[in-house]
Amino acid sequence: MGDRAVDQAGATAPAATARLLAADVGGTYARVGLVDPQGNGFAVGFHRRYQCAAFPSLAAVLRHFRDEAAEAGEAAFPDACVVAIAGVLQGDHLLNGNLAWPVSLSGTRRDAGIRHLHLINDFEALAWALPRIPQAQFQPLGAAGGLPLPALLLGPGTGLGAALLVDQGGRLAVQPSEAGQAALAAGTPLELDVVRLLQARFGHVASERVFSGPGLVHLYEALCALRDLPPRWHTPAALVEAAGRGDDPLAVECIALFCGWLGSFAGDLALTFRAGSVCLAGGLTGHLQRHLPRGDFMRRFLDKGVLSDSLRQLPVHALEHGDLGLIGAAAWHDAQPQG
Repeated sequence: MGDRAVDQAGATAPAATARLLAADVGGTYARVGLVDPQGNGFAVGFHRRYQCAAFPSLAAVLRHFRDEAAEAGEAAFPDACVVAIAGVLQGDHLLNGNLAWPVSLSGTRRDAGIRHLHLINDFEALAWALPRIPQAQFQPLGAAGGLPLPALLLGPGTGLGAALLVDQGGRLAVQPSEAGQAALAAGTPLELDVVRLLQARFGHVASERVFSGPGLVHLYEALCALRDLPPRWHTPAALVEAAGRGDDPLAVECIALFCGWLGSFAGDLALTFRAGSVCLAGGLTGHLQRHLPRGDFMRRFLDKGVLSDSLRQLPVHALEHGDLGLIGAAAWHDAQPQG
């Protein structure tokens, strides 16, 4: 196979080539690092995590990282940069409602002083990373197995991302999506009540209005309104912590409702794309890893009528990997035609 390696998905992935400046930028945090080829994969070297709101622009984040890397003795700075960022690039501008600042591709290249700078969707990058992650880092939620393609990647964080990793004639490819902006579908009377309240508040109720960090708070606030109780918690972290302690029944109910509803949504997407496997990633997934296996996630995932048995065979995993976006950005870069 020459310089190509067979990955765990069965398709082929290009061997890594050169050092890259990579960034993974979400609505809350930006992770930036220097990524080097290592065998058939990548190694993340010097890296930092920044709060996006502490900087006036994406270019300012990249410049600050470059200064910190120089102070740390990283003299060999790459001339290529890939930024995995939440949103959709339309022409020169990124469309996203969750970022701390507007993003222009040409403006970022100019202001950061990086000529070979690329912007790709953050979940497109995460999907590119999947075959590069050791199997031991996948936490099984459903059937055991590897990463049969197509592999559906779904992730609640500041927003809700989704992408599909596919095999195109022996070569890996990624189909990004905006599934998080699709209308939220209710499957129980309680969920219908929640949707009704959210619709009165927001108008269009996108799926990420619930399946995200801010969405978890929206869900809790809707439950409080339905139970005629004042909200006690105002952040996703506080809600998850209260549910973990078990001393707040409404917080426990909210997390259980979230996990079950997310399972139903994941099952819908798995059927839509005829996925061979499903992976959950994203910042909120890490916080919920103790709740997902014991909750209603898999029950609702499988509750699809005559096709329930087909979903029962799908490997379903949760994945927490802080460098996933950086590795995915490097994998995307190496998959592009050279020259």
